[in-house]
Amino acid sequence: MRSAYRYLYRVDLVTGSDVIEFARIAARSEGNVWLVNGDKRLNARSILGVYLAKAAWHDVYVEADYDCYFEFRKFIVE
Repeated sequence: MRSAYRYLYRVDLVTGSDVIEFARIAARSEGNVWLVNGDKRLNARSILGVYLAKAAWHDVYVEADYDCYFEFRKFIVE
C-alpha cells in the first residue's frame, strides 16, 4: 500500500530474534524507515523502538520513503 508518497506495509514481529533482525535490516537501509500505528511513529532502526512497537501496538506497520517490500518481506503480512 502506498500512502502520501510513502510506502506502508503491515508487519508481524513474533520473536525477539524477529525484532533484532528487523532493526538490523532497517539500520542498513539507505532511506528513512519508521514503525507506525495511527499517529504514533517510532524509529525502525532502534531495537528498543521495535520492541516497544511489538509490545504496545496491536497493528504495526513499516513505513518508508522508498519501496522497502523486498527488504522486509519476511515480516510483511499479506
